[in-house]
Amino acid sequence: MSQDLRSFIEKVRQESPEDVLTISKEVDPRFEITALVVKLEQERRFPIMVFENVKGTKFPVVTNVHASRRRLASAIGSDPRAAVANYLRRIEQPIPPKEVDTGPVKEVILKGDQVDLRAIPQIVHHQDDAGPYLTAGITLAKDPLSGRLNCSFNRLMFIDKNHTSIHLTLAKHLWEFYTNAEKLKQPLKLAVILGAHPAWSLGALNIGSIDEEEFYLMGALAGEAMEVVPAETMDLKVPARAEMILEGEIPPFERVDEGPFGEFTGYSLGSRKREVFHVKAVTHRKDAFLHDITVGHLDHLLLSTIPMEANLFRSVRAMVPSVKAVRIPAPFTVYVSIEKKTEGQGKNAILAVLGSDMYMKHVIVVDHDIDIFNDQRVQWAVGTRCQADRDVTIINNVGGSDLDPSDLKDGVTAKMGIDATAKPRLDTFTPRHRVPKDVFERLELKDFVPASWLTQKDGKR
Repeated sequence: MSQDLRSFIEKVRQESPEDVLTISKEVDPRFEITALVVKLEQERRFPIMVFENVKGTKFPVVTNVHASRRRLASAIGSDPRAAVANYLRRIEQPIPPKEVDTGPVKEVILKGDQVDLRAIPQIVHHQDDAGPYLTAGITLAKDPLSGRLNCSFNRLMFIDKNHTSIHLTLAKHLWEFYTNAEKLKQPLKLAVILGAHPAWSLGALNIGSIDEEEFYLMGALAGEAMEVVPAETMDLKVPARAEMILEGEIPPFERVDEGPFGEFTGYSLGSRKREVFHVKAVTHRKDAFLHDITVGHLDHLLLSTIPMEANLFRSVRAMVPSVKAVRIPAPFTVYVSIEKKTEGQGKNAILAVLGSDMYMKHVIVVDHDIDIFNDQRVQWAVGTRCQADRDVTIINNVGGSDLDPSDLKDGVTAKMGIDATAKPRLDTFTPRHRVPKDVFERLELKDFVPASWLTQKDGKR
């Protein structure tokens, strides 16, 4: 097996050197890493960033890995526009993990009093954050009742040398596992995987049945079995080629103040009581780096979109077989393109989305002639093919995300669907203005515009 995060970074470096930026000058993990990511964002540049010299730690930091749809698609062997279809095709053929005796993640083993989380880069992302956080950890846990395994992303706030808080998303699988453990009055054992190939990350974010084990999906997406080794302190198998593993447990009935924290919404959520993660062991590579996700920026937002889009595409297809594409352009918002065959399919698509993903709050459905990767086109469809009294559906008092700053309480929210398809059918509408097809296809921008101008600012994304 050759695939891991560092091999992916090297592959990107070989294929697109401008997509990997190495910074040797010392940076302060408090705010400066995020500040540099934001400064590049403002220039419309989104490279993987490798910080070799981070103040207060021997571990380098890698961030912005997921800040390109093209890179994420490449991680699963796809081009950007076909990423959702390729994702769905691969997870239908899961590849079980392969157990090995040892691996790079076992080069350094620290247990008990040897554990000191303060050695890990203490990254503070935004000015209102309560403290340093780990944002790129994939949590692996086993349900104490069924024995099922689950992987998920959960933020961890550093407390001291061997404790962090952990945010368990309400009603998600890990929350259910912990609830089961708490009812049994026993701790929930878990491992946190730090430094994962993007295909593993996409697999961990799969939205599916609780019976699906993400390690199988990670292998499918990476195109090869994930190598796993036994954990040091518990009955779990962990990725042999991760950068670092934290092992420990969440005791029952123990809570700590956590937050505020700047979330993916772009807002800081206030302090709440969260569960506590007791770290019993740390294993890592000798030359390990810390993988960080720049929360609330493109690195964070794009990572979850492909799995969510895939799940929504699958759900809509069950109701509207002629669905063409699904895109998540912003938090809690989704665009759906369908080839409408009968009246009512627009609203069917809305209901399919809202019924399959609790995070989704606003759904816009358009005809297949609208490019949903072009926001202006979508808004044009809303403006010209929608009547509010006829085409807008509002559902009150339903479960949503507890990270939504506008919710009523504990994620209770209102949801809206906009049917911006032509009524009754697209072929009854006057065609849009367009340049003759032969002229459009004959002309090439490169014949009229300097190449330097075409690549200015935007670069390769």
